Amino acid sequence: MNLLRPMRAVLAGLVLLCVMLSARPAAAYAWMIRHEYTGCVQCHVDPDGAGLLTEYGRAAGETLLRTQYSATAPDEEPGRVKDFLWGAFKTPEWLLLGGSFRPAILALGFPGQPIDIQPLIMEADLRAGIKYGGWRASASLGVVSESASLASIKGPFVSREHWVGYSWDDDAFMVRAGRINLPFGIRSIEHPLWVRMMTRTNIDDNQEDGLAFDYAGALFRGSVMGILGNYQISPDAFRDRGYTGFLEMAPLSRLAIGVSSMVAHTEKDLDLGVPDWRQAHGVYFRASPVKALVLMGEGDAVVNTVVPSNASSVGFASMLQADVEPVQGLHLIATGESLSPGGLAPRSSFGGWASVHWFFLPHADIRFDFIYRAQANGDTAPPGTTGGGLVTTSSATIPTESYLLQLHAYL
Repeated sequence: MNLLRPMRAVLAGLVLLCVMLSARPAAAYAWMIRHEYTGCVQCHVDPDGAGLLTEYGRAAGETLLRTQYSATAPDEEPGRVKDFLWGAFKTPEWLLLGGSFRPAILALGFPGQPIDIQPLIMEADLRAGIKYGGWRASASLGVVSESASLASIKGPFVSREHWVGYSWDDDAFMVRAGRINLPFGIRSIEHPLWVRMMTRTNIDDNQEDGLAFDYAGALFRGSVMGILGNYQISPDAFRDRGYTGFLEMAPLSRLAIGVSSMVAHTEKDLDLGVPDWRQAHGVYFRASPVKALVLMGEGDAVVNTVVPSNASSVGFASMLQADVEPVQGLHLIATGESLSPGGLAPRSSFGGWASVHWFFLPHADIRFDFIYRAQANGDTAPPGTTGGGLVTTSSATIPTESYLLQLHAYL
């Protein structure tokens, strides 16, 4: 399979979309981008988004995200509920505290089998950060339902991130070292999306230790990170070494287009069990023709090269999502995705999500997802090995249905 073929298709689609949008006022998406926030550094300590909120970020969640029940409109500039614990008390200016609690119920349906219902604690994290002069730091500590998380410290206890950095030029530049969310593609809470699974870049447990350089400007923002490995797993043979990064351009206040790249080597790949070079390269966009409608899409090619045979397999994952906000705080979301893992006999899987996400109280939301997937099935093995997941010997597909209900409260 030629790596350039899927990349050309994605680029052509992206160019076509930009041409279509250029004839009307454009808007972009990554939650706050619909409100003309093209970057994340104002609301999050992590300049690439997610994790600990700044005071401004907590206030923005109150005024711009949740449903407003009063006839009186909130302040245009967020600034009311900016203190910790729903405004209960104010911390020193240099100290940031936060947290996130996300219990869930997951129901899985397979052909010919009864529905399996599982209660989950998807996230129960406390977070702390420091902003003192140019110094920045962020750390989290929490628990999960399963102790097999790659973010595990011991048993059910996890630390998804902990890093120290220095920022200058009004937070336009930052250097960080520690356990960091990998800068790649669209950062979202939908961890099971194939684009996140194939590239191993979710914000649930795919963080790595390393050194990152971040830039957040008016037209461009980006990040590049040297990957040193996940030091919360052992032995060392399981740890990745390489780089990852993205570069995003926002030519309009509500339009952003980005590219991502990653190359990493491991002596014993967690999925394949053999030495492996893994590459991921992709493009993404965030756009909204009107404020009530938000679109985002991502396409990634993933190349696995098994050592020492140098046999390679090229896979591809993509997603396209539409978010409609008929009233502030209520989101109706439709997501389509595809997966082609690659190999000597490539197969394709397709999935669809239908979601309702409602920010119904200050710093509280509820979300329901229905996920249908037609997944290719078969015995798999990477070229030159006896186990793994790169080559399929069957083209059969298995339909699966998932129902996920989440309640989320954040500080």
